[in-house]
Amino acid sequence: MAEFPQISNYEDMEEEMPLLCIANTTADSEETYVKVVVEPEDSDNQAVSSVKPLPPGKEYHLFMSYSSEDRMDANEIRQQLEERFQLKCLYYERDFQIGKNIDENITEGIQKSMKALILLSPFYLQSHYCVTEAREVCRMSFTDVENLNVIPVVLTPLQREMPPFLNSYVYIDAQKELDVAGKIFKAFNQPGSLDPLQMDKSALSCNGTLLFRKVASQTKYFAHGLSYRFPPIEPYEEAKVCHYGVDPNECKNHYDTTIGELNKTYLFRNYPVFSSLKWRCLVLSVLFLAFAFIWMVSLLLSITNGSILKDEIYAIINFTLGVPLLCTIFICGFPIIYGCRRLLSSNINTLVFHQNLRFYPRSKCLMYFDQSILTQPTLYIFRYDLTDCEEFLLSLLDKRYGDSQNNQVILKDLVDQQLQELQTSNGLIRWTQLRESAVNRHRTSNNRACVCEMIEDHLNRTYGLV
Repeated sequence: MAEFPQISNYEDMEEEMPLLCIANTTADSEETYVKVVVEPEDSDNQAVSSVKPLPPGKEYHLFMSYSSEDRMDANEIRQQLEERFQLKCLYYERDFQIGKNIDENITEGIQKSMKALILLSPFYLQSHYCVTEAREVCRMSFTDVENLNVIPVVLTPLQREMPPFLNSYVYIDAQKELDVAGKIFKAFNQPGSLDPLQMDKSALSCNGTLLFRKVASQTKYFAHGLSYRFPPIEPYEEAKVCHYGVDPNECKNHYDTTIGELNKTYLFRNYPVFSSLKWRCLVLSVLFLAFAFIWMVSLLLSITNGSILKDEIYAIINFTLGVPLLCTIFICGFPIIYGCRRLLSSNINTLVFHQNLRFYPRSKCLMYFDQSILTQPTLYIFRYDLTDCEEFLLSLLDKRYGDSQNNQVILKDLVDQQLQELQTSNGLIRWTQLRESAVNRHRTSNNRACVCEMIEDHLNRTYGLV
């Protein structure tokens, strides 16, 4: 078992303890006594105060992936992270749901966690299940949607090469670190979507990086009826936005204006009807009962003596047509509601796109609306500063036409068209599926092609620019 030093053992860390104050100095005729008070830094208390709250949809701070042979080391690290830093860890021996398939437990556990901690050892690399689990974690880390960071820790020296999908990660060497849990906590608090240990100031300015995501939820019925509303930006999210070099006020203005428009749409004012099977059945049942009542009254009147509607032919037609029409309420109701939701969702995407065009020059953000999980309509906010791309494209146009004001119009049309293509093709939410940059002109997340590179071929083809 690997031994991890406890940070509370201050006697072994005297060289790291600051001299906080000289508490008392007295002097007499013979000698001077200097009393130095040495106090350890209360790093744990400071760390606890900086723990990020769990965002909506997340139940754990860290998903722990480790080999069963390393459970003692893993349990010790878990205890330190939970007790010292108040990080809620998903520990499979404690938290996996009994009776559920192991693969489902793993996938759901990763989805419910903010970040993943991989504890590597020779035992881990020898286990097919462990390597498969690590591969799944890394695959999700490359999906900007999840914003899942990978924090690898090497518990003991590895006897074989690191798996290829882990080669790009900087890892924590538990044999060289005085405080492994503290190092993990530091990595946890560093923002970034791929490698928090390598992230520096310049890397934080990558275009295409997911800043945060917000999930709409149902409000109290007596306050807003069936409405779903997006929550406001939290203070910790504003701090993260600022850390990425984005003006938090402009980003907040962009977000607040967008959700203000979304919350007023017919889709969000009646969202459960379009997303929940229970509500759809309820609405169709009410319609069925209403039409059934009208049909029954009409049928009774058509066979009642003395009624103005009494007519044998009318009664036959009423019965013949009424029953099939009532049945079609459920048969056709579900497809009709589905079609209405698709149409209204398309309107939502158009609204978000127009808000992007309006705000992105100032906010340096692009937003994307996603309904892949019907009960969790989500708004993703990505960092994207087009300043450098626009300058490059404008220089190409100036070479062809000279310094012309018309170039600005052409440039705006080209950029708007490209942004619309990104929106309609889900390019933002599927960022890693975009083609890799061939020229590395501007820094982008995962080295994807930037906007100017995407439309450069179009410029050359359309305007004959070289």
